[in-house]
Amino acid sequence: MRHSRKIKGLGVLAALSLLATGCSTAGNGDDAVAADGLGAPSAEVAQAAKDFQGTFSYWIGLTFPESSNELEAARIKAWGDNLGIKTDIVKVNQNEVVQQTSGAIEAKSLPTAMTVPYDLMSTMATANQLTPVPETYAAVGGAHGGWLDSIDAATNAKSFGGKVYGVPFGFFGNVLFSRADLLKEKGFTTPPKTWDELLAQSKATQDPPSTYGMGFALSNVLDGNLTTSMMQSFGGRVADDAGQKCTIDSPETANFLGWIKGAFDAGQFPPSAVTWDGAGDNNSFTSGESLFIVNTGSVYQSMKKDDPDLAESSAYSALPAGPSGQVAPVDPRYRVVPSSTSEAGKILAQDLFETLADDTYMASFMENATYGPVLKSQLDYPVFTDSPVHAGLLEQAEKGTAPAFPDTANAAYSDYQNAFSTPRMVQRVLVDKVAIDKAMAEAQASCQKIYSQHAG
Repeated sequence: MRHSRKIKGLGVLAALSLLATGCSTAGNGDDAVAADGLGAPSAEVAQAAKDFQGTFSYWIGLTFPESSNELEAARIKAWGDNLGIKTDIVKVNQNEVVQQTSGAIEAKSLPTAMTVPYDLMSTMATANQLTPVPETYAAVGGAHGGWLDSIDAATNAKSFGGKVYGVPFGFFGNVLFSRADLLKEKGFTTPPKTWDELLAQSKATQDPPSTYGMGFALSNVLDGNLTTSMMQSFGGRVADDAGQKCTIDSPETANFLGWIKGAFDAGQFPPSAVTWDGAGDNNSFTSGESLFIVNTGSVYQSMKKDDPDLAESSAYSALPAGPSGQVAPVDPRYRVVPSSTSEAGKILAQDLFETLADDTYMASFMENATYGPVLKSQLDYPVFTDSPVHAGLLEQAEKGTAPAFPDTANAAYSDYQNAFSTPRMVQRVLVDKVAIDKAMAEAQASCQKIYSQHAG
């Protein structure tokens, strides 16, 4: 392997700027964790550090709370300092990473390495924008007891033309947040098991305009892609089993659109949900505006610090089921190396990926961030028993559905999601007041255009 040290153990969008660059503001305790386990590099890595020209740039996928980003930046900086190379850590809003990456590809200015979601990795791999990293994927898995089955299946080379292009470090999984205290006052003592139950609880409990029931993003952000999972739980499909022909225009999709239109017209959503940015649902819940949100868990981390009473009075449960069953996809986050990176940079990047997999560091990182586990060694981290949200993510790691399920995970599906195609269809019905049949026909045509680009 690359180390001699022991490894002990990650539509058009409105433009947003990069949120931060440079040094971390982590405290002394975090600095100690960040530097833990850094030892003498292998001869290959040491030589790569000498050969590397310029600054090693890494794009962090910004998450909440900020302490997790600071710790990750500190770890990368400590790794660079240990090798004698300069690092530039850039925090990119995960709802803007697709746009940011597209611009960087056009400008030939991709970073040395970066964090990307599953769908973007698929798209970049298909476009030959990524470097295969099968040896590092195998090494990290071998050093940490192996990859969890759901993660290994998602990363399987069969889905990416026979190659492995990324090293997972955690996954986002949706958890239903409920205002258990307010719902209990209306006689609801358990979280809703279905979307219909959730709608009924919402109608009975909300008190607009101060409190709305359904704080789900209906805008063109990653959170808005929850509507794809909702549609699938109603039996709607993006495409056929072969992953080639779009099937948006269907009675099942119409049923879903009718359901969400009924809820929207009944005033169950905050009016601003159709234009929220990536933090819209977070802010809606913590401000008391919404009874329900679906979130990866970052809200819980913020509440623990800033509003522990709200954290205590809320419930955390699995995503509700629709008429066709529960769809709760595991959405891994990957560390990848752009193909534009120099050969020395590629060696260094893969060395960094192993360093970032260290269990002492990752246990602390998971305490600060809200990711589900991807490696078997991570199952023993205290946070997965101490935190109710992390416990839910642990359960999802074992029982959650694969990316795209019940659809076929391929580059076309990823492009469909990257374009926020389902939220756009929903907006046509809810905001533009277009007939459901017309909105489906438009989405069908748009979807098929995407899928036809990948045909053959």
